[in-house]
Order: sequence, then C-alpha cells, then structure tokens
Amino acid sequence: MLQKGRLKAELGVIYRRSDFRNMIGAISLLQFIIENNLQTMLSETYKLLKIIVIIPMTTAEAERCFSTLKRVKTFLRSTMSEDRLSALPMLSIETSGSGLP
Repeated sequence: MLQKGRLKAELGVIYRRSDFRNMIGAISLLQFIIENNLQTMLSETYKLLKIIVIIPMTTAEAERCFSTLKRVKTFLRSTMSEDRLSALPMLSIETSGSGLP
C-alpha cells in the first residue's frame, strides 16, 4: 500500500524543513500539505496521514455502536415478557432442527 523507500525519503525532507517541523499533529500537517498542493510531491506521506487521521474516528465509531447495541440488548432482556422468553428457545430449536436429517 505504501512505498517504504519513497515514504522514508519524503519524511526525511519533512524533518529537515523548519516550516514542517513547526506543525503540531497529523491533522495540521495534512492540512498544510493540502493547502500548498503538495499531495503529488509528498504522495506517500499524504496517504499515511490520511490513514492516521481516519483510523481513530473509525475505531471510536465502532466502539460506540457496540456500546449502544449492548444497552439495547440489556433493555430488551429486562423488558421481555414470560411468553416471549419461552417462545425464543422454541424458535431456536425449530429453526436449527429444520432441514437437518
């Protein structure tokens, strides 16, 4: 996905230049690259920064979804009536048994 040699060379250029060294965080560096149209010149660094910026949001979103799902399941279990509670195992048994010899 990333060309290791080219990325190393691009990062070497970034670390040597004072205008890049003053950047704080991946987002500000990515914005600087976009504002100065350096995406093609620093293509591997640009790809890496996009990955770094996107991954934490994706992970947090997934964790929030699982947390919400857990709350919903807990609510459903606590509000389940006796009839529904008895019917669910029967559905499970009949569903898994159908089609089997």
